[in-house]
Amino acid sequence: MLILTVAGVVGIAGCGGGDSTNDTAAVDPALLKLGADHGWNQTDVTVDAASLDCQGKASNPTRGVTDTSIKIGGLATVTSPSGIAFGDADAGAKARFARANAEGGIAGRTIDYVGVRDDGSDPARNSAQATALVSRDEVFAAAPVLTTTSSYIDTFCKDVTPFFGWGTESGFCGNAIGFSIVGCQTPTAEQRASVNTGPPAMVNALIPAGSPKSIAMIGIDNDAARQGNITVSQGFQAAGFNVVYEKTPIPVSGLSDPTPIVQAVMTADQGAPPAAVFMVTPVGDAVKLLGALRAAGYDGILLTPFYDPRLAGAKELADTYAVMQWQPGLSTDVPGIKQMMADFKAYAPDLPDSLPAMAGYWAADMLVTALQKVGRDLTVDALLKTLNGDYTNYVAGAVPETRWPLNHVAASPCGTLAHLKDGKWSAPALSCGAIAKIS
Repeated sequence: MLILTVAGVVGIAGCGGGDSTNDTAAVDPALLKLGADHGWNQTDVTVDAASLDCQGKASNPTRGVTDTSIKIGGLATVTSPSGIAFGDADAGAKARFARANAEGGIAGRTIDYVGVRDDGSDPARNSAQATALVSRDEVFAAAPVLTTTSSYIDTFCKDVTPFFGWGTESGFCGNAIGFSIVGCQTPTAEQRASVNTGPPAMVNALIPAGSPKSIAMIGIDNDAARQGNITVSQGFQAAGFNVVYEKTPIPVSGLSDPTPIVQAVMTADQGAPPAAVFMVTPVGDAVKLLGALRAAGYDGILLTPFYDPRLAGAKELADTYAVMQWQPGLSTDVPGIKQMMADFKAYAPDLPDSLPAMAGYWAADMLVTALQKVGRDLTVDALLKTLNGDYTNYVAGAVPETRWPLNHVAASPCGTLAHLKDGKWSAPALSCGAIAKIS
């Protein structure tokens, strides 16, 4: 069974009906140029680390740590009534931790990975499972954390539990203990500090010179999508796009009739269709929308969150672009990607390079790298001091640079557009735009 995620893309492609024009981003056009996957510009964007939530010392700074092991557990939406799930994240993380152990562990300690707890996409269960991780499992840190709700944050904050994941909801924003492999993607209205020009610049590169730059964003009706839409719209506007449609008309229960949406989109740009359409929906709904748009004569750029090698033969997704925040597994010429795929083969041989699998792997990798930096004198406080002390996470060509504590309040402005054409995926190298201060 193919399980796909859509919620995790809202940081770059969230859609919603919120007012996205209250604030603007003043960006030098020169900063809209795409550059390398590190060294990106943070135009006037800073963070006061002391202002972040979840400060303080851990009451039990060595919980989960013995002379020979470090206990780690995760929290994920493995099952969900809506079909939005991150089931592959557990195996992805397990593969990375397994390699760390095979290489001798962390300063003489192996990773005791207890797996992920499933929240079932239920906020109450999300909170309960976080409590179980802290109180029953007594984990040192939580990884991977890939959920559709952030009810866990109160527990992790109270117990000062560092957590690592994709950052698919607002729990990864505005606090000192949450670390997303691509930064804070879905800040609340109070947390918004910057816009991300990377993905808009990538889309801009696909539009022929001199053509109008307009985009429609269609989303599923959930809080994460509505929240992400605000920042995303600002990013596209900063890149010179006219956002002509930005709504979340797709019910969580599923789309029955795409006709009203398609009719609105086809005339959204002063009576004409926009240059690009960005949809963040479950795959079944996307198939309906894609078919209806093409039947209506749409011939512009179609963008989705659906990178997965198992989708290569899906004719409905032919000639679409998948917006990604790191390099896909097909790019084995990149050393970091080659190592990830080798780890999958060695420790999870049936695992595809799906987005959840890769997110789980890279979240685990971020934690392993930070633990190695701390070394033998390991405590929760030492780990957080290291991570929030001008720390950089970066896997060349595979996972773009994030900077801490800055990325507690801003997303990494990086990614790639994977293209599905003639039954094959391809993807250019990672590139980055800039993050710019909201004015």
